[in-house]
Order: sequence, then C-alpha cells, then structure tokens
Amino acid sequence: MKNGDLMVIARRALIGSVCALSLCGAVPVHAAEPAAQFRDCADCPEMVRIPSGTFVMGTPAHESRSTGLSAESQAVIVKIHKPFAIGRVEVTRREYRAFIQDAGYDVRSPCLIWDDEKKRFAADRSHDWESPGRPREPLDDHPAACVSWSDAKAYVQWLAHKTGKSYRLPSEAEWEYVARAGSNTRWPWGDNPADACDFANIYDLVSHESYAFGWEAVHCRDGYADLAPVGALRANAFGVYDMIGNVWEWTEDCWTDSYVGRPRDARAWVWTGGCTQHIRRGGSWTSPAEQARSAYREVGDVAERRGDGGFRIALDLDTRPEGR
Repeated sequence: MKNGDLMVIARRALIGSVCALSLCGAVPVHAAEPAAQFRDCADCPEMVRIPSGTFVMGTPAHESRSTGLSAESQAVIVKIHKPFAIGRVEVTRREYRAFIQDAGYDVRSPCLIWDDEKKRFAADRSHDWESPGRPREPLDDHPAACVSWSDAKAYVQWLAHKTGKSYRLPSEAEWEYVARAGSNTRWPWGDNPADACDFANIYDLVSHESYAFGWEAVHCRDGYADLAPVGALRANAFGVYDMIGNVWEWTEDCWTDSYVGRPRDARAWVWTGGCTQHIRRGGSWTSPAEQARSAYREVGDVAERRGDGGFRIALDLDTRPEGR
C-alpha cells in the first residue's frame, strides 16, 4: 500500500471518529438537491441558501505536505448553527460596475498583474478592475478582479444599504464549509488533483501553454487559459460555483497563522480595532493544485489588488423565511 493511500485512510478514520460523535450528519457528502436560490434586486448577486451543519476545518497534521500550514494543520471541529446564504458565483464585473457607478467609488490604485516580459506578477497602474490584464477583453460575466479587501468591504456595505439586508463578506469558516460541501477529501471533488478541470479553473495544461509560471500545472484541461466566466464549470454539492479557482476570494477574518483560540462556529475571527491583513481562500486560475485545496489559506493586505483576486458575498438569513 502506498503512503498516499495510508494518508487517505488515516484522514477518513479521523473524520469517521468525529462522525461517530454525531458531528457530521448535518452535512451530506452528496447533497440530494441544490439549495434554494434568490436575488434581492436586479443588480444583486444571486444567492444560494446553505444549511446549518458541522465539519472539520483545516487539514490534519499527518496529511500536510507543505510548509507554512501551522493553522491549517490544527484541524478543528466547527459548527455552523444557522443557515446562511452565499453568492452562487463570484461577484461579476457587471455587478461590481453597478456599485462603482452608483457609489462613485475611487479605484485608482495599481493592480498586480502577470508581466510576460518580467515573468512575474508586478504592480501596473494601467490596469484596474475594468482592465485586469487577463483576459485581454473581459466580459461582464467574468468575475470582478483587481479588487482589494477594502474594495470588497465597500461593496457589501453599499449592497446592504441598497437592499436593507445584512450583506457581508463570508467568514473563513463559512467559506471552507461551503467549499467542502460535505466532502472530507483534500479537494472538494476528491483526492486526485487531475480531476479538477470539471469543477475548478486553476493552473492546468491549457494555462501552461500560455503562461510559464514556473510551477507544475494540473494534468487536465478546463478550456480556459486564464479567467473564465463565472459558472462555466460544474457546481459543487451545495449548488455553488467556482469556490476553488478562477479568482482568490476575500474573507472577513483577520490573518492569523494559528487556529488556537479561533471561534468554533460561523463567526469571523477579527481583532478589536481591525487589522491590516485578511485571509483569502480558494486559489485562482494561476494556482497549482496545492493552493487549490479546500483548506488552503493565504494572507493579503487590505489594499492589495491582484489580477487574479476577487470576492463573493454572504448574507445572514435571520429575517428571511425558510426556503427563500
């Protein structure tokens, strides 16, 4: 038996021991029906209702294969006590434009984009969310990119004011819960990264033909060399698209490299007085398989804009009738 097989067996034993304590039954590995969907206004993102449940957040230490994963390897049991809603897809350029125009929001700062000559990501003042560099002619249904955490916060505050609903960024726990969608494997689709291309736009053989990033491409073909329109690939078991890949997604949580002391529920872990660095999740079209896992996390400054960085939104459902 190979070492990889032993790790899979060990991980499933850990999850099984958790489920034996009746902590996993609320989230089926394969959801029978997609969650209810709704939209609060013509320019609002479409939302998907996510059920409550319990899951193991992070990657057990015996399974971690790379360095710098101290928080992720401190796997914790997290309970999502109440249903909530999350964007069915990442916020699109069309939806983001409605905010920019209505709020008169200023987005003049540079964006980090891939420089073909320098062969690295570099700040470029000629690129912003309207012209993110990749693809060269983005469509309205591409995800909004070159979006900082501060930009994303401004968007959800605008949307909350516009609709009178409690729109916000998802917490890190909510994000991973939705990304896993009941799975307990390294990737939402299973333990083989080569199966990614049905579900996730990451750095694959198609991207490798156009961009020599210097890291290994996933051995499959999703049909997109860079950013893909939202919802172009398959949804997960919750009926949500692009949780992995396409653009990195901001969460509300402040950055920390430890899970010790973190909330064991859906709440975001934030500091009194705020913080200057936040957690982003999911990888992007530039990401190798290791960065496209359910539990992988990365840090970003609040003002940092990247050509492969966007966001999706969440919503409390306290006042919304069941099934809406």
